[in-house]
Amino acid sequence: MRSVSAIVVMSALLGLTGCPADPATDDEVGESSTGESESTSESTSESETTSESTSESETTSESTSETGPEPFCGDGNVDPGEGCDDANVDDTDACTSACVPASCGDGFVQLGVEACDDANAVDGDGCSASCLIESCGDGIVQPLEGCDDANLIDGDACTNLCTLAACGDGIVYEGVEACDDANAVDGDECTNLCAVAACGDGILHEGVEACDDGNMDEGDACLSACTLATCGDGALQVGVDECDDGNLDAADGCSATCTWERRFVFVTSTLQYGDMNGLAGADAECNELAEAAGLPGTYMAWLSTNQMNGTPATRFLQSSVPYVRVDGVKVADDWADLTDGSLDAQINKTELNAAPPQGNPTCGNASVYSNTNANGTMYNAINSCGNFNSTASAGHWGQSSLTNAGWTSACAGGTCTWQEPIYCFQQ
Repeated sequence: MRSVSAIVVMSALLGLTGCPADPATDDEVGESSTGESESTSESTSESETTSESTSESETTSESTSETGPEPFCGDGNVDPGEGCDDANVDDTDACTSACVPASCGDGFVQLGVEACDDANAVDGDGCSASCLIESCGDGIVQPLEGCDDANLIDGDACTNLCTLAACGDGIVYEGVEACDDANAVDGDECTNLCAVAACGDGILHEGVEACDDGNMDEGDACLSACTLATCGDGALQVGVDECDDGNLDAADGCSATCTWERRFVFVTSTLQYGDMNGLAGADAECNELAEAAGLPGTYMAWLSTNQMNGTPATRFLQSSVPYVRVDGVKVADDWADLTDGSLDAQINKTELNAAPPQGNPTCGNASVYSNTNANGTMYNAINSCGNFNSTASAGHWGQSSLTNAGWTSACAGGTCTWQEPIYCFQQ
């Protein structure tokens, strides 16, 4: 019992002699804790503010992106506060430049509707409250009137508004105008010349025509039906198409890209003197015969002169596709093969797929006027029958029965009074 009491007393003494706590340390800890708390709070607040700001910015950006530019009078859209918006600044139509519907008394004369507009609703001042010239119809041209014919015929030279008839007034002037839609839109059904829109008038009728070049030429980029020229439409576009047979089929002579798949060559069914009216006359003969036989394309005569571009080598289109007779037999693979001195087959068929006619036996019965070497150049100037304009000189011939270089250059020196056929090549 005595031992327990001693222990209690000792514990009490130890509690009284213990080291006191440092008040400064407690305060500093408290302040530090509070400061950190406040800092954290401020940081959080700033973060929230930034977040709100960012959110507002994003909202504004999204709003701007969604709405686009600010609406304005004249943009073609009827916006809040506008009575109309026809996207122009014309004060004489149904919608004024202030985007307010035209009305009598607004100070603007609405074409085809009002004869005058003095911006008031007062009668007896020359312009009535209904925007009519008060003296209109009395037969006397008064101030404000352009005319007065004392009648109620609106389609004559003086309208019922006492204005001179004019294209664009909205009134069809009979015998002069075909239409009058009172606008300046040239591409609608009534042109600015008050004529009904038509293919070939040179004005593109929007939504109806693809083009309109003011002509009926089938060989340019805009066809007579006011449609754009394309390969396969059957119209030969000059400078673009070599051919156009109205389809995009291959192996029918004209390819799907409107280029020739072969070119025809024939010897004429007619006989010629050396005077053929030059190369032009010889070419014309080739084309007349080809057309009469139903052959496609254009043709040139295989003749040479000493004139500028006077030989096949200088004036022919040098084909990259085969040359064939009218019976389909291939004569040469291309220009290079044609002019290498050897043919794949004789050129011994006329445009009618018949045997060549026999003229004078110049180089035999199969003579053909030429004056041309196998490579397409001129044989000799003195053998050109005076550039094929004379019978009083010497000539040069080939033979249609040969496939070697003799097909074009077989003999020379005979007279140009002799009659022989000529070769014709499709270009």
